[in-house]
Amino acid sequence: MGFMSQKKSRKDRFERFQFKLRLFLDALATVAAWFASYYLRFFILPGGARDSLPLFTALSFLALFSTIFFMFFNGLYESNVISKWATEVGGLFRVSADVFLTFVVFYYYLFSMKVSRVALGLFMIMLFVFLFIDRRIANKVIERKVKRGRFTQRALIVGYGKKLTDYYNEAAARGASIRTKFVAQFMGNEVIGNLPQLSSGTLEEIVRQNNIDIVIISFPTEDSANKREAIRQGVELLNAKVYLLPDIPRSYAGAEITDLRSIPAVQLNSSELSLGKRFIKRTFDLLSCSLAVVLLSPLFILIALLVKISSRGPVFFRQERVTRDGKVFGMLKFRSMRIDMPEQNGPHWTEENDPRVTKLGKFLRKTSLDELPQFFNVLGGSMSLIGPRPERPELVEEFKKTIPGYDLRHRVKAGISGWAQVNGLRGNTSIEKRVDYDLYYIRNWSVYFDVKVVILTFFKGFINKNAY
Repeated sequence: MGFMSQKKSRKDRFERFQFKLRLFLDALATVAAWFASYYLRFFILPGGARDSLPLFTALSFLALFSTIFFMFFNGLYESNVISKWATEVGGLFRVSADVFLTFVVFYYYLFSMKVSRVALGLFMIMLFVFLFIDRRIANKVIERKVKRGRFTQRALIVGYGKKLTDYYNEAAARGASIRTKFVAQFMGNEVIGNLPQLSSGTLEEIVRQNNIDIVIISFPTEDSANKREAIRQGVELLNAKVYLLPDIPRSYAGAEITDLRSIPAVQLNSSELSLGKRFIKRTFDLLSCSLAVVLLSPLFILIALLVKISSRGPVFFRQERVTRDGKVFGMLKFRSMRIDMPEQNGPHWTEENDPRVTKLGKFLRKTSLDELPQFFNVLGGSMSLIGPRPERPELVEEFKKTIPGYDLRHRVKAGISGWAQVNGLRGNTSIEKRVDYDLYYIRNWSVYFDVKVVILTFFKGFINKNAY
């Protein structure tokens, strides 16, 4: 009884601390955003009537209630992980949009007194900004306390093999285990890290004796006997969360677990968008890219002139790439290479200090400005604003033979930017990791996910050390 109470107390204390801190800061950010929008509209911008303060004060309670409601609805009070800032951007944008739409419906259809539309628009922007700031503060406070040893979860690794080793190494490298202390390894024929080896006792005894919170199980395919035994003991644990790492490539795994005549089954190739989702995504592409072309037209003209006068050759470069359903299309770029130096030894990526790249081209490629003409590919229907980056047909055929699940990324249109790119996977980086990120994007697609990638592209997607 004491052991169970101790573990529940540690877990409960962590969840209560996170919840109270985030709820307080979110409420503070919402009220601050509401009255900041009032101040901007009626004291800074012209044409404001300053006698609206009583109305805005009364409606601040509805602003607070709706914001907290949508924060709960979008899972932003879940405390099982400490999210990196990138993972929360989409959720916070979704909350801001949901609150704005709720206000529009309530104020303009159910409320007799009209509220400034400009103030509501400002509130949506201010709410996103203030919530973003308060979540960064909250996560920093939580991380600081966790690093000092508070609320740390203790993990037991059960098994061995490449899958488990990759998990352990990636968790350590990415900081995914900030709340997790790996305590020991059980039933392991190969040593993972420098973890102490436990070889006697049952899984239940080891979990109880070592005060374990999390159990991660994985074995190679050929060791099915130990795997079955570890799973049998794992499912009976009451005081620890148990995770099984399946012995399949990550790119094989889809997002759907279903029943085949009452037998549980995992669909391996469920990475695709329905017709309705494709329609929504296409609408988003047309609206956003049309706006981008209009706003960026002076930049288009300037770059075109610079390309034309800096080196001999056409302004645009068209190259065959592969998009949805394996279709080949001509992808547009501003020309960044000399035309008198053809490729040698077949198709390959541009290398650092590549002699084929012009001086202007080096700048365009480093800043990704050479990719701007692909907005016309999107408008023409061969690409999407966000999606897996397209490769040449020759490279696609090569990768399909060597990388499991590679062709699944062609279930959506190729994109100008993508989830892999904003996570630093561009240029001469791991294709396997790119596939993992691309399939994660497809399985979890939403308009908000696209908006998040667009926002991250401005921070992390334009300039990259791997872009030559």
